Amino acid sequence: MTGATNDESVVALIKDLSARLAAAASGIDERIGQEAPPTTTTTPLHRARALIEQRRLRRRFLPEELFHEPAWDMLLALYVAWQDRQVMNVKTLVSRADAPVTTSQRWIEHLAKLGLVTRVVDPVDRRRIEVSLSDDGRRAIEAYLAAIG
Repeated sequence: MTGATNDESVVALIKDLSARLAAAASGIDERIGQEAPPTTTTTPLHRARALIEQRRLRRRFLPEELFHEPAWDMLLALYVAWQDRQVMNVKTLVSRADAPVTTSQRWIEHLAKLGLVTRVVDPVDRRRIEVSLSDDGRRAIEAYLAAIG
């Protein structure tokens, strides 16, 4: 493809996204002043799962490169695994990040340096590394999920 063709497709995507956002905003404007819809009580786990599903869903409608956040995908996956009392190894976590293996591994390393995740050698298979949220990582994710709840 030529640069002009790429520019044209980006412009078309932006116009389409702008139109969708304008349509959504007009729906919001119409509801302002109306009675608020009933709230539902959801747990942090439900919110985390909903975020994961929303992230998958938007890839069906918009170009994937607009939403490249492997660290966030991994943190959400680790939170759900912690809630479900499941162990996650590096290979499984990398698959949840929807990013190249080397990129995902660099993010795991960075998350560990930030103290958000811990890595432990699998006691049964020493070639595998188990990854989990640290206490600080879990508290940060739960605080975020509470704030958006």
